Amino acid sequence: MKTILALVSVCMVLLLASCETNEITFGTTNIDLAKSAQVRLVYDIPVVSSTTLNITRLKYNDQLVSEVSTAIGGIFPNSVAKYHVVPQGTVKVDAYKGTTKDVVQYSKTFDVGAGKYTAFIHNLSDVPFVIKDADVFPSTDAWTDTLAHIQFVNLLYKADGATPYGTLFLKGRRGAGTTASPYKYIDIASCGFKEASKLTPYKLVKSGTVWSGTETGMVFVVFDAAGALLKHYPSSSGALTDYSATGFSLGKGRNYIFHMNGKIGAKFADQAIRMSTITLN
Repeated sequence: MKTILALVSVCMVLLLASCETNEITFGTTNIDLAKSAQVRLVYDIPVVSSTTLNITRLKYNDQLVSEVSTAIGGIFPNSVAKYHVVPQGTVKVDAYKGTTKDVVQYSKTFDVGAGKYTAFIHNLSDVPFVIKDADVFPSTDAWTDTLAHIQFVNLLYKADGATPYGTLFLKGRRGAGTTASPYKYIDIASCGFKEASKLTPYKLVKSGTVWSGTETGMVFVVFDAAGALLKHYPSSSGALTDYSATGFSLGKGRNYIFHMNGKIGAKFADQAIRMSTITLN
């Protein structure tokens, strides 16, 4: 037994010595918050999805910050709303496409101050639409409230992909759409083109005695300035019908950006209507 204890003691001494002489370190860069901002890039160009237009490399101020393959309408990099740190002031963004990652897809500048920003690329010939993210989120009662908050961004074009569609009204849709349970529409926010609403409360439906705090299977719709539901072609063979964004899940106390982008079309192959979300917290 003494021999075993002695061996253990020796091993422990060797491990401690190893840790002291082979310190593991990670490369870090000090960030001056007084001179820096945080930016995430959202790729919302109004085209039919095509892998030939996917961004594969991203640079800010000629500095490489990300290198991946990403889908149209996604948040760069990949589908997670990540921030990049940039100097305050004028920021140059360069996005590249192709497997060689050297074909310039987009190159513009925009301005940022202190804080966090979301920059939406909505037109390859225009500067990004930039919004300042909330510094403080709306407060709710953790016990009694079942609220999520939604900020709506309108970047939808008409069929030509160049003319703004106009004012949009985002609404929640509840009910089964039957005589016994007709649809009910809940106002959330309205925006003109290249506008963003404030974070607006949306009451979630609590299900069951024990609730996870998340409502699933949620549906959202959009009305135009004339009060008509937005129309789309649901499939290559489907007739023009009311547009709805389905399958959403929101959690109480959480805050989201709903950004609507793309374009309507005269047929399914020409349209690219997308309702995407960014979870803020």
